[in-house]
Amino acid sequence: MIDSCNTGSWMTVLENSNFNGLGWAVTSILFYLSIYHFFLYIKNKERFYLFYSIYALINAINLLKRVKGVFTEDLYIAWPELFIHANFPIQFASYLVFSFFIMEILNFQKHYPKFKVFFTRYAIVISLIFGVLVAGRYLWDGYDMMRNFYTSIFMPITLLFTFFGIYLVVKIPEKVKYYILSGFLILAVFSSLLAFLTFGKDVSYTNKYFYLFYIPVLIENFLYTFSLAIKQREVYDEKISIQKDLMDQEQVNEILRNQLNEKLKEELVLKEEKIGSLEADAKEQRMAKLKADYEKEITLLHLQSLRNQMNPHFIFNALNSIKVYLIENDKENAVTYLNKFAKLIRMVLESSRMFSIPLGEELDIARLYVSLESIRFEKEINFELIVGEDVDLVNSKVPPLILQPFLENAIWHGLTAKKGDKSIVLQVLWVGDNLRVSIRDNGIGRKKSGELMVNKSIKKQSLGIKLNSERLRYFNEIENVGYYFEFIDHPAQSGQEGTEVVLYLDQRGSEKLFG
Repeated sequence: MIDSCNTGSWMTVLENSNFNGLGWAVTSILFYLSIYHFFLYIKNKERFYLFYSIYALINAINLLKRVKGVFTEDLYIAWPELFIHANFPIQFASYLVFSFFIMEILNFQKHYPKFKVFFTRYAIVISLIFGVLVAGRYLWDGYDMMRNFYTSIFMPITLLFTFFGIYLVVKIPEKVKYYILSGFLILAVFSSLLAFLTFGKDVSYTNKYFYLFYIPVLIENFLYTFSLAIKQREVYDEKISIQKDLMDQEQVNEILRNQLNEKLKEELVLKEEKIGSLEADAKEQRMAKLKADYEKEITLLHLQSLRNQMNPHFIFNALNSIKVYLIENDKENAVTYLNKFAKLIRMVLESSRMFSIPLGEELDIARLYVSLESIRFEKEINFELIVGEDVDLVNSKVPPLILQPFLENAIWHGLTAKKGDKSIVLQVLWVGDNLRVSIRDNGIGRKKSGELMVNKSIKKQSLGIKLNSERLRYFNEIENVGYYFEFIDHPAQSGQEGTEVVLYLDQRGSEKLFG
């Protein structure tokens, strides 16, 4: 008997949820969750917080018209038409905002990028159409047209997206998907039950059974809030992992650079001391020969020193790019960039031990470098590599990392300020007796780039191009070849504006001037 009375009391409380404060409590919780997660969005800049904040706010506003006995009832009585007119737009917005919340928290950008692009375009188009129809109810009495569009077109399409979306969510390897699906299904089942119980009945039945909506809404939002907490933890752990990997890589690079520089300094001192000792003890003819041999070795050490100056210069620029992605919270690009950067560093460090490397390996380094820079330009750089069929990429030797400064110059002085398509064409062809390596960009040209540099308060000299000149001079002395490069300016009047740098791999050992 007591249990029966307790059960009856509970049912009385639930069946009067719109009048006894239960409905107002649920609505207040939704308002609180909306404000709380909006501040989390401001702090963390994660868009799933923003979409959930808007979703909770829309649900809270939609429930206001049901709650009785609080100050909001006076608002509804004062402006009943406002709430009535807002009914369809609020439900329309709720469906779209909820969809974007799901796509953000489950990372559709990574798992289903094409679907996300398609749905975004659909949302823009359908919103424009519905917005015109909402305005039409006031401009040409188009309420029926708006209502028919909502019920006959938008809702069936939304139902199809819902089924297909559930299918995609089930396949996604994200931990939070179970909480998302549980909250969605709980609300869907109880909403359907409420609709079944109140179909064709008056408002008293709706008020009596509306607790079947309040309780699932509360459960749904608690599950979503828990999902957001899990997601934020995953984002935080991923960010910490990326930062740790970056710091470890920076430390390794710094240690390696210091070791190489110290070793080169020691070797230079030893060679110079040995030359001085030989000059004092050896006979003139013997001394001249030995001096020439040691000077050749010192020239080789100078060449290695210049090359190791260039490696930190490039590493510093690449690390700065990764730091920018971390600051902007662009974790996906940061991970992609870090992976490619690690591969490039490995190739550069392996080649740094060599005096010369095959041309094929140098082209691989150049291709990977441009792909890294293209990520920084949001993949706007079109890169094309053309190699002649008769070019021997294995036996043709070049100094390591000789092409990177030319590519860097083309990107940052030629393409940065250019609007529209950006392209770089790298060609390796035989021209007569010379192997010709051409790097051509469609940038603004050296003249216009120089004018822009004049207007800057701080002028940055192209260190890489200067080092390339010195490196080729020493390389020619050691290998007895005549490698050189020159710049060719293509004016805008020709219709092919840009700059071309041509590296001639002349095997005849003739004296050349460097660009």
